[in-house]
Amino acid sequence: MERSKRKEMEFQLRRNEILHQAERIFSAKGFYNTTMAEIADASGFAIGTLYLFFESKEKLYTAMINEKLDLMYSEIRGAVNGVEKTIDKIEMLVRAHFYFVENNVDICNLLIRGEGMTLSMGNTVLRDKIIADYVSHIDFIEGIMHRGIEMKSLKVMESRIMALAILGIIRSFFYDWMLSKKETPLGDKVDPVLDIFLKGVKSEVTG
Repeated sequence: MERSKRKEMEFQLRRNEILHQAERIFSAKGFYNTTMAEIADASGFAIGTLYLFFESKEKLYTAMINEKLDLMYSEIRGAVNGVEKTIDKIEMLVRAHFYFVENNVDICNLLIRGEGMTLSMGNTVLRDKIIADYVSHIDFIEGIMHRGIEMKSLKVMESRIMALAILGIIRSFFYDWMLSKKETPLGDKVDPVLDIFLKGVKSEVTG
């Protein structure tokens, strides 16, 4: 039993190292310019060993994207569910998104480029998962907004529109950060995002 657990742990450690190196190389070179031989070499394995873990480059890429997306949504929801008040949840939503982006630049580069949406095999499967996960995430945020309206923390308007608005602002900020020189931490943008979303941009002075 102990030996079996050890083998499983060793297998998982090796698999994680492959996924880590694949993420780094795919981000730098793109899916089509990356070879399994490069990933095997970077991971410290013979290429035959690599194929014991993933039978094709496309399946490796799909697993990598799927698992990172699952991690992202899990971490964000865990952070948001860890606070009680609606306004605190909205702040944590922004912070958790930005924290994930700052600590997962390679995978975010790949998602921005959208290569996973155009692969041959999986990737109606991969594309459909990306879309389904995104819709589920909007539903989760909408639930926060709906609860905030019920508790009178937010004004009455369509909770779906609120969810789309905050997520759109978040995505715009992290896209800009990813495409810029990243001279300041993305976390420094939390307050401006909250200010825009919660207070708007209209001046008190009309004219």
